[in-house]
Amino acid sequence: MSRRENRELRQQAAQARIERRGVGWWRRGLHRRGWRLGGIRPRLFAGFAAVAVITAIIITSASYYLTRAVMLDKAQQTAVSNLTDDFTAYGDQLQTGGTASTKQYEEATIANSLHQVANTIAKNGDAVVIISPSVGTISSNSNLDGVPAAFKSAAANAMVQERTSIGGTPYILTGATLQPSGVQLYTFTDLSQEQHVLDNLVLIGAISTLLALLGATVVAFFASRNILLPIRRLGMAARRLGRGDLEVRLEVNGSDELADVSRTFNETARALALSMEELRAMDAASRRFVADVSHELRTPLTAMTAVTEVLEDVEDADPTTVSAAHLIANETKRLARLVEDLMEISRMDAGTAGMRVEDVNLPELIEATIEARGWGEKVRVRAPRVLPVQVDARRIDVVLANLCGNALKHGGEPVELTVHEYPDTLLIEVADNGPGIPENALPHIFERFYKADKARGRSEGSGLGLAIAWENARLHNGELSARNRPQGGAVFTFRLPRHPASPETEPDQETLGALLSASGHDTRQWEARTR
Repeated sequence: MSRRENRELRQQAAQARIERRGVGWWRRGLHRRGWRLGGIRPRLFAGFAAVAVITAIIITSASYYLTRAVMLDKAQQTAVSNLTDDFTAYGDQLQTGGTASTKQYEEATIANSLHQVANTIAKNGDAVVIISPSVGTISSNSNLDGVPAAFKSAAANAMVQERTSIGGTPYILTGATLQPSGVQLYTFTDLSQEQHVLDNLVLIGAISTLLALLGATVVAFFASRNILLPIRRLGMAARRLGRGDLEVRLEVNGSDELADVSRTFNETARALALSMEELRAMDAASRRFVADVSHELRTPLTAMTAVTEVLEDVEDADPTTVSAAHLIANETKRLARLVEDLMEISRMDAGTAGMRVEDVNLPELIEATIEARGWGEKVRVRAPRVLPVQVDARRIDVVLANLCGNALKHGGEPVELTVHEYPDTLLIEVADNGPGIPENALPHIFERFYKADKARGRSEGSGLGLAIAWENARLHNGELSARNRPQGGAVFTFRLPRHPASPETEPDQETLGALLSASGHDTRQWEARTR
């Protein structure tokens, strides 16, 4: 295979992984980095940020409205005071400007006088509008000469004020009428400077909010670090405890809730360690007891087996004696099988079960297993003629004999043994046509001494056959599983790796599930290969 083909295969595999992971891959990435979206750290950051932003907004808003109220009140009072002073200073001229005249040159003189008064008052910083009954409207600023009619009516009886905006510039309009001449004087007080101050206050508030948010982020980071670091240590210690490290302990500092949790964890770990030590001691004692008893029973059982075989060959005894001899012989053989199974289990538990790996032809091994037990007419085999494997032939024989024997004993004939061949895995399926396995018994079918039928007090076997088969499969880095077929009957599947298990050669869970659920199509494929 060329480098280009290898690169394309790697790209296809990467794309397949992305599609399997879906759109949530980045979430899992954040989770692995400690940034769980619903974790403590994001919630602390959100809480601190919310407090900082809300506090800054409240302070800025309060400052804005208080400052605005003070500045407007001051501006209004100043406008009223200035207008009162203007009436006092220029009252005579304004009274004269309100006098009606019949001569044109006198009207011009009055208008000029009022215009001078308006310009003089406007030097204080306000635009001025004078409305005289005799000469009309006089304005110091041609852009500011419009006074609303309603405001004029209100100003005829009292000094009034209102805020207005002209050309985007805010003003305070103040007006009053001078009696008895009826001359009205209006001043436009510019509020641009006050508005600039308020805009700067809003800008300062926004900057303060950002700084408060930054400070809250820093505080939240250190606060979350102080909280999450002990929690992370607790999680690591819990994982080590789950992996069997019973000596793990946490360092306890302080007297807060996290310290209490650490103390509780240490006490729990200590109690668990003591319990495990007691359980290990009890388990070791029970295993030693089983091994010793089995070993001690083996010698007398050998002698008893020989004697019962002699008694079975006696022909001149009465029928009662012959029947008793057969009964004793059968029970002795059953007890001998039980002792052998117990000794095998003891060796596996102790880790002393040896393996003699050799090159064998799996179909020949299967045929020899079936023929040696006289099951040639009861078990139908579908397998290729040649399939070399490296296994311990004796232990594979035990696995196959237990699976086929269990199918013949508790299932229905015919029993079908099918071998499915894959690049790195072999699947050996043993299916029967019986009633199947009860659903509540499937999770426990490979446990020692487990009986699916609780009413069955004793059986011909030792109750350890499937457990021993499972242990032998495990010694080959394989596994056993059981399920019921939809059409009826139970199926035991023996997954046997062709090579030592590794991440590159072992099928993933999806592929394995597809292999384990293989049905008639694969059987027909193997039948075609054998032909």
